[in-house]
Amino acid sequence: MRRNSPAVQTAVCLLLAFLLVPAWAVPARGEEPLTIAFLPRALGNPIFLDAFEAAQKKAHELGVRLEWVAPFDFDSAMQVEMIENLIRRGVDGIIASVNDEEAVQKVIQKAMDQGIAVATFDGDSPESGRLFHIGIDNFRAGLAIGEALVGVLQERGLAEDELNTMIMTGYREAFHHEERIRGFLEATDGQVNLNVVDIIENEDTVEKAIILLEDYVGRNPEVEVIFFVGGWPFYVPSEALPNFQRWAKEGGIAVGIDLFYDALLLQKEGLIQYLIGQDIASMGAVGLELLVNYIRYGEVPPAFVETGLQHANESNLDRLLEIHKPWLVK
Repeated sequence: MRRNSPAVQTAVCLLLAFLLVPAWAVPARGEEPLTIAFLPRALGNPIFLDAFEAAQKKAHELGVRLEWVAPFDFDSAMQVEMIENLIRRGVDGIIASVNDEEAVQKVIQKAMDQGIAVATFDGDSPESGRLFHIGIDNFRAGLAIGEALVGVLQERGLAEDELNTMIMTGYREAFHHEERIRGFLEATDGQVNLNVVDIIENEDTVEKAIILLEDYVGRNPEVEVIFFVGGWPFYVPSEALPNFQRWAKEGGIAVGIDLFYDALLLQKEGLIQYLIGQDIASMGAVGLELLVNYIRYGEVPPAFVETGLQHANESNLDRLLEIHKPWLVK
């Protein structure tokens, strides 16, 4: 993947926002339709494509104007700048996937103070005053993947062995990433003997995650377990991950959160032992509908709207490969 300059990224994002204003969103009785901005964490992360497709369909049903804006790679400062621009334009609502940091909290509070309804999906900022969050219970997801790892290690007779473990995450300040790690560590504590030797941050970037993973297992082949807090490095075929492929075939055990076609292919090849998936499409469609109903009718949604978890293991892998479609964004 080739990284674009910040200026080019901003121009592309603004162009996308303009192009994604659909022709069918015409005013009723001369009134302007609602304008809702969706901000995924990054345009370069295909995990958000399902949310985009589902939100567009729902926007068509609801007769609202949808704008899809984000940095190409996750950049918290650029995301704050984009929200500031949306505030200046006076959009009706914003749904964003964010890191829970002070700058984001302040800009969300600013939007809410100016009458713009703000919700979060996927990545939450609980202290920001946002209207609601829609997504998985990230602590429960961490518990689930930790319990799955315990089962894998017990089946292999490794539950009593001390196992050097690496955790790959996006950002340590991301609330949802930290909750997944917390759940994972709680589920495995006292059940298996994991020695967490490294927690690596990939800056929520697919390209960097692939490079870091290949470099890490090349330099540290003795690591025995890897927990992927998200599916960043799984968007490429196994041939593009030769060091990871070798590590897995020599007995390395990997589990992760995020479930999509390319990740399932890696699991089918034995490079990943267990995956937990999240319903990104529902985050897009249901999140948009809840926000629109609040703006139009004053219907206050729950502060947390939980979407379900999906498990991928040997028993259902073939069925899931039939259900999930490739994104064709190599």
